[in-house]
Amino acid sequence: MNAASITAVAAASLAVFAAHTAQAQSVALTRGAQVQAAAEFSDAELLSAKSPMPKVRYLPASAFDYNAAAAEAQSRGVAVDKPGKRPVASAQGLMTRRQISAAALAAAQVDDEVRPEAVGTGGIHFTSTRTYPRAQDWTYPSSTVGKLFFKDAAGYSYICSGAMIRPGVVATAGHCVHSGRPGGWYNSFVFIPGYSRVGTTETRPFGTWSNWANVRTTAAWANGGGTVPNAGDWALIVFNRDANGKRIGDYTGFMGYQYPSMIGRHLTVLGYPANLDGGTQMHRVESMANNGGTNNGIWGSDMTGGSSGGPVVLNFRQDYVGLTTSTQDNGAVRLVSNVSWGYTSPTVQVQGGSQFDSSWGSMLSATCTAYSWAC
Repeated sequence: MNAASITAVAAASLAVFAAHTAQAQSVALTRGAQVQAAAEFSDAELLSAKSPMPKVRYLPASAFDYNAAAAEAQSRGVAVDKPGKRPVASAQGLMTRRQISAAALAAAQVDDEVRPEAVGTGGIHFTSTRTYPRAQDWTYPSSTVGKLFFKDAAGYSYICSGAMIRPGVVATAGHCVHSGRPGGWYNSFVFIPGYSRVGTTETRPFGTWSNWANVRTTAAWANGGGTVPNAGDWALIVFNRDANGKRIGDYTGFMGYQYPSMIGRHLTVLGYPANLDGGTQMHRVESMANNGGTNNGIWGSDMTGGSSGGPVVLNFRQDYVGLTTSTQDNGAVRLVSNVSWGYTSPTVQVQGGSQFDSSWGSMLSATCTAYSWAC
């Protein structure tokens, strides 16, 4: 065997090893006959859906130290940086509007756990607002963000948030796909990018996506007992193409990603918190991320359950009219984490998430190896 052949074999072996290593660091569920298929959620199920967001009871003093976080950001290099992409297909014809039952709406409970304030007792400042104007939810990169519905094995409905990270792949939190305990997989995943509801009118600008193919989370989360902070509370869901052969991200675009680039950075967090507008509108929080320990960042926020799995974004920027260069050219719109947990006391007003690292990269690699068309 010549040197070139040896090199080729070595490269192939390395690729196989890398794929097996990535799979060992994460666990996956492929949709099959034994898995409950996703169906349209009833009005009652939509309105009664609960958040599975876990809570922490204590954080070290270092989690509230701005200076230490900033110093860490200055001393740490970036290992991986990948750009996202704008939509490549017209979403015309995908938008649906439907009326929620007034009776179901009247019977729904409103979560008012947190009242919006500029800063909580945790002392981490932030700004919070709905995404305005409403059409911004349909414009890249907000268009990549959506509401995620799913069910547990008993048939109870839940809500989270998520964002497109590849054309056919939604990034969300591990606790939005798995309980963290044996046999803990959820099912019936439905992703609705750009979702909003005003009164009884529900708008789905990019349609409803329920034909999922595969879901993957980290071994750290699946075997972690559901406790937080967790070093890898992340998940990826692959959704199949539609009847036109298009993927979700073809219509919405998808975000880029970068790691490790969370702690010590000023970030934008997007999601559908149940405590603000009843989870009917996309919300946006801006804050700096401190070091929460266990590979977690912590930021100021008035969002609670429902925002779980929502994207934590570095250099978030909407597209503007008249731009001559891509917003991706200077590292804009990089996903660096997703919302993982809240604090037991609502007055502290902080959230946290696991910082993307090589384990997250391995999870994405395993997904893209198995479903190359989705990436």
